[in-house]
Amino acid sequence: MAGIKEISKITGLSLATVSRVFNNSSLVSPKTRAKVMKAAASIDYQPNIMAASLRSGKSKIIGVVVPEVNNYFFSGIINGIEQIVSDSGYNIIISQSHESQEKENEALNSFLKLQVDGILISISKETTDFSSIQKIIKSNVPVVFFDRVPDLKNINSVTLNDYKGGYMATEHLLNENCKNLLHISGDSKVSIFGERQKGFLDAILNKNSIEYTIVELTSSIEMDREILKKTFETNPKIDGIFAYGDEMGLHVLNLLKELHIDIPGKVKLIGFGNANFSGLTQPKISTVDQECSQMGELTATLLLNTLKNSKSGPKTKVLSPRLIVRESSLSTKV
Repeated sequence: MAGIKEISKITGLSLATVSRVFNNSSLVSPKTRAKVMKAAASIDYQPNIMAASLRSGKSKIIGVVVPEVNNYFFSGIINGIEQIVSDSGYNIIISQSHESQEKENEALNSFLKLQVDGILISISKETTDFSSIQKIIKSNVPVVFFDRVPDLKNINSVTLNDYKGGYMATEHLLNENCKNLLHISGDSKVSIFGERQKGFLDAILNKNSIEYTIVELTSSIEMDREILKKTFETNPKIDGIFAYGDEMGLHVLNLLKELHIDIPGKVKLIGFGNANFSGLTQPKISTVDQECSQMGELTATLLLNTLKNSKSGPKTKVLSPRLIVRESSLSTKV
């Protein structure tokens, strides 16, 4: 009873309501059930959760792990996931890894204790040891990976063709007669950034008289800013920039304005992601649409299909990026 009392204090719900959750009462809403189960996991309380799960066979909860909830891309994915799972009577619990493998593992272990019906996850930049993920898979909890996918065989995944996106962005700059390109990349050891970088390099392969620079930024915003300032100072001939994300594209846009470098007159810029703000800047930022909402919907649908048919084999879905041309990369304003 002590555990239930503590959960009651944490959630602000009555003892009766908490007990109904663990007794799998139909009078409890999915939102309340998720709130109680999350509190139970936080104090490592599990016996009654296990009993309720055994009685019902399902928790009707799906665990979602993302690096950052406040990232426009991942928030868009979560919206897509919610639209699909809520229509099927499921609720979701969201956990953030904050790009930490340790926090990611903690989230996965909590989901196991909660006995979630399935897990959706985009791995952190730090994640190189997949033992916790393999533990989940071996426990027969269905898992679908999205965006950032581990190098494991026989897994369900939904990704974007980041290579194609990087190629398209670079090809567009070349078509706008850029001759000296700068690719501002994330850590290339992270699959999505590595693939975009490969696309960038292949787009300029065998092109005559094209010079290029690649800068990988993995530090704080202020440190990245200083690195970019030095890059522009040492290479004033840069006339085309492909930024790994729209947020970085916005930082670059502001920095170039401070340096009195005209966009798109002297330097053309394209980002990646199609964030809401990218169409509101001056000039508006050209970008590559990641179709985040669609990715969320496909990820959730794949998990639900797996829950319905556990014998179905692993499936891989790859979305195609879409080039969105705006003022920041055109010789003449649109």
